[in-house]
Amino acid sequence: MLISRVLIGFGAGNLSALRAYVAASSTLEDRNTAVSLATGSQVTGMLTGPILQTAFAFIGNGIRVFNTFDLDAYTSPAFVLSIVLIIMSIMIFFYFSEDYAGVIDEKKEDSDVIVPPFDRRAAVVCIFLWFVIQTIAVNIESLCSVFTIAMYNWTSHQAIVYGGYIETVSCSISVTQYLVIGFTRIGKIDQRIQIIFGCLVFCVYYVVLLPWPFYPDSLHYNPNVTDGACTYDWCQYVPQIPFVAYILVYTLCFGIAFPYIGNSIGTLFSEVLGPRQQGTMQGIFALFGSVGRCVAPLVTTFFFNSSGYTWISVEMLSFLIIGALSTCFFWKQMVPLQLIQAKDSISNMNNNNNHKV
Repeated sequence: MLISRVLIGFGAGNLSALRAYVAASSTLEDRNTAVSLATGSQVTGMLTGPILQTAFAFIGNGIRVFNTFDLDAYTSPAFVLSIVLIIMSIMIFFYFSEDYAGVIDEKKEDSDVIVPPFDRRAAVVCIFLWFVIQTIAVNIESLCSVFTIAMYNWTSHQAIVYGGYIETVSCSISVTQYLVIGFTRIGKIDQRIQIIFGCLVFCVYYVVLLPWPFYPDSLHYNPNVTDGACTYDWCQYVPQIPFVAYILVYTLCFGIAFPYIGNSIGTLFSEVLGPRQQGTMQGIFALFGSVGRCVAPLVTTFFFNSSGYTWISVEMLSFLIIGALSTCFFWKQMVPLQLIQAKDSISNMNNNNNHKV
């Protein structure tokens, strides 16, 4: 299992190459649509993981094939995805061709523009926001089932099935929002505004998850049950989040916030870097997202086992507030890179030389 996880980690490195190519192959005019579709596909893929599990839940314990492979509710999704990845690899090999329409080659003698250095402060803010988004995503993956088991006394099977239904609704909302962003005027709204909007929507979710004293019901604490009850010590004093409130904020907040903040960060980051080869910076961008996905499960599991969901919500609220405030503070820096006309640059150099003479 550890070896397979390491291999998956290596495979996920192609995301940075994908983002770099999307940015390099699209012009400034159509980059929002291109990045929206690429980022939307990635986030939709992350959100549809639980849906795929739900689709194979009916198999149960499954069957054993050739006395070697077990096809059951847990292994079938992995086999299906392996087949899909093989098909995609074959399609890329035969049908994919590189075309860098959005990169300016400054080495050409007839190039009429100069690509200046990008603003590092804006790039750092975008990288931090992507780290936060990946942290939120992995928290959903690692906590969704155990959270509903502890909160609503679901069994493990119920958590997989019902959680998949909830994810289906949330993912459907996300897909529609990505299409809206990519093909309507809403996608033309300032990316900085979309980022702040996404942060605020995420904040609504984590505010609802705080243990407010006016929540009427208590958790059913039973340390002797192995499945379908809240067995942690904090279950004795933490209130139960109303089920309707949880369903609403989960489906709506995640379904709406992910597209607006995820798409805007990816688009804005590529625009901040400008029309240059972005492989290295997109790799750093993906690196910090991967760091979030590595560290978050450890921190989240520790907090959840010791004190429940309270400090997890506080942690994520802090990250989101810092991200929103950073966007506001570096508002003027978080803009597309402004190119310099070569003629203007030469004229300024001549003026400086004449002034020195």
